[in-house]
Amino acid sequence: MTNSISRRQFLGTTAATALATATPFSGAFAGTGDLSVWKFGGTPTEVEQWAARNEAFTADNPDINLNYSYFNGQIRRQKILAGFQTRRLADVIIAFGQDIPEFVGFDMVQPLDDIAADKIDGWKDRLVPEVMNSGMHDGKLYGLPTYVDMASFLAVNLDALEEAGFDRPPATWSELREYAKAMTKPGRPGLAFPATTAPVDINIFEGIAYANGGRIFDEESGKVTLDDPGVVDALQLYVDLIADGSTPAATSLTETFFRDTAQLFGQGRSAMWIGLSWLNTPWGVSEDVRWTGVPMPRPDTASGSFAPVNAIMDPTAILMVSSRAKNPEAAVEYLDFWSQNEQLEIWGGQPEVARIPAGKAAWDNEELAEVWPNWVEAYNEGSLFEGAAPMPRFIGVSAIESALGTAIQQAVLGQKTPLEALTEATKAAQTQIDLIRG
Repeated sequence: MTNSISRRQFLGTTAATALATATPFSGAFAGTGDLSVWKFGGTPTEVEQWAARNEAFTADNPDINLNYSYFNGQIRRQKILAGFQTRRLADVIIAFGQDIPEFVGFDMVQPLDDIAADKIDGWKDRLVPEVMNSGMHDGKLYGLPTYVDMASFLAVNLDALEEAGFDRPPATWSELREYAKAMTKPGRPGLAFPATTAPVDINIFEGIAYANGGRIFDEESGKVTLDDPGVVDALQLYVDLIADGSTPAATSLTETFFRDTAQLFGQGRSAMWIGLSWLNTPWGVSEDVRWTGVPMPRPDTASGSFAPVNAIMDPTAILMVSSRAKNPEAAVEYLDFWSQNEQLEIWGGQPEVARIPAGKAAWDNEELAEVWPNWVEAYNEGSLFEGAAPMPRFIGVSAIESALGTAIQQAVLGQKTPLEALTEATKAAQTQIDLIRG
């Protein structure tokens, strides 16, 4: 368990930058009916739908004064840690499941078992078990998920695929390199992938590394494992693809995050791109681009020290209740509202199709099956979540991912070899982990 000195040091270091730019919380609570909610991230459709459904919540609960704020998902850790440190944290936090162990370790969120025991059976009835379990930590439920994202996936331009003489998407890393070279032509690289330090870009890389038997941290030993062969070889794949001439310029990759690479693909300016399970569905593609999405090709032979996984998954709009919530009863009512089918079916194609829904009823919708028939078939067969593991989630994950992001950029830009970059990152991250978990 993190001691109080380590916690203060970590919070002070992590939140310092955010404190300089954070938007001040709107004020003290005026009464028992006030409820503050911070939501981080979401597709354009989701952001619009969330705000609209909040109006329905307010209509159903006229005695609750809802104060709702939306923020970019990529600043969530800094914003939440800064809010906690300054005692301006919202009652309900809608962030990523990856964050739960760290938030629990710093006593920032409270177990729902303690404040929502009478609601949990209903939640279990309506939520897919594998998705609901993504809100668990140390045997307790800390978050109510509305959907999950999975990593990593590949978007493929079908016209470019056929022009290059292929009749199916690539299935292995060696095929990916072969296809990317063959599908490259002037003004249109064969493959784009994001390599900025944005958390989603790092998650995309982690999905590739975990499929190769890599891990970023070994919880049993407390050791950072960024230099594991499974991670090193995954980063070498990025470097090889650049060396093959199959990608945009390296500097572009380190400056172009996931949404920008999605737009390159959607505009027909790359033949393939690597992303999370939603791929282009939040933003769409040009009418003249025929495309499909498939799981990211697997290594020809996994080289990591751990068991390879089929995918890593995380609920990226999971509702948590702050440990300092002044109105936990209203917070529970808000969570219960979002556990209802009317809200959960947003991600079943009514109207959003970018996420893997948490609600059981959402899987019966024709709109979802039309866009993602393979998802629905796998869900109905019970195989959708087979071989999947959570995205990295433990106290100190942000410190390790920060070091990983730096290493990815160093290797992609040719400043260091993947092994050199990740060895250096391992040492730097281990120092931070020892401090945090000391």
